[in-house]
Amino acid sequence: MELSWALPAIASPLVYAVISLGDKWMLTNLKLRIESFNLFVGCTQLVTGGVVLAVLGFPDSSLSSVGYAYAGGMLWGVGLILFFWALQREQIGRVVPVSQTSPIFAAFLGVFFLGENIEWWGWLAVLLVVGGAVIVSANPQQVLSGGFSKIYLYIVVGAAIIGFAQLLLKESSGDLNVWHNLAFRGLGLFTTLGLPFVRPSVKRDLQKIITRPRAAIPIVIIEGIGPVFGNGFLLLALANGPVSLVSALLGTRPVFVLLLTFAFAPIAKREISEKFSRVDIATKTISVAAVVGGVAIIAFA
Repeated sequence: MELSWALPAIASPLVYAVISLGDKWMLTNLKLRIESFNLFVGCTQLVTGGVVLAVLGFPDSSLSSVGYAYAGGMLWGVGLILFFWALQREQIGRVVPVSQTSPIFAAFLGVFFLGENIEWWGWLAVLLVVGGAVIVSANPQQVLSGGFSKIYLYIVVGAAIIGFAQLLLKESSGDLNVWHNLAFRGLGLFTTLGLPFVRPSVKRDLQKIITRPRAAIPIVIIEGIGPVFGNGFLLLALANGPVSLVSALLGTRPVFVLLLTFAFAPIAKREISEKFSRVDIATKTISVAAVVGGVAIIAFA
């Protein structure tokens, strides 16, 4: 096992699984508007990037590497905007599976633009991990009902954009250390995810939330501190491993969400309205087996 990239590639989605559950709790219980949520997330990335640059200074690296990291953050922000835009209009059980296709795009981009070589077992692992992530996120009854909506084209575009962002961050990691890569990614992400929502009405709504201790403390922990670790692990993995396989492991976040909701089922039912029907449990168990198989192939092959 390549511990230098495999472990952080697994640690990042684990951290973000906890963050995702926190996000769901905030948007459900705190009634936080998505615009305000985007602004806060963007501002935390801006603060993180500013603190890193204030402490470490501007890196002695090429401007192209800085540009790659900044552009990667910008593209990631655009992908998140498209994802949340779709999430406002469609059911989460149908939006999330489509958004999990970004590792496939990252894998193809890594092969064609970075010259990464993937053996047949590598492609099998990517397909297993992504397929398992799709199944674990899906509600079979929702997927089988209804017709195709053009909104899914936007979700696929968002997934492709995030896949390309991972490629740019891989390129920037060749000349930037993890912390500087984190900083410029954060500045880029603020540019697209936070800056467009700097409006008086959004700021007032966000101020009402963060001035309440019950809301402010979990928000700061979940969206202020948590992403520092999640992004740090992500960039460390990209710096040391092939973007195609790293991105596949990053797609295991839904599996960790599943395991956490199972472990805390009573709380999940009460706080985030999670359901545990027999069909859902069976489907998710099969998906977990697929993802674990893919991870095992990547780890031990």
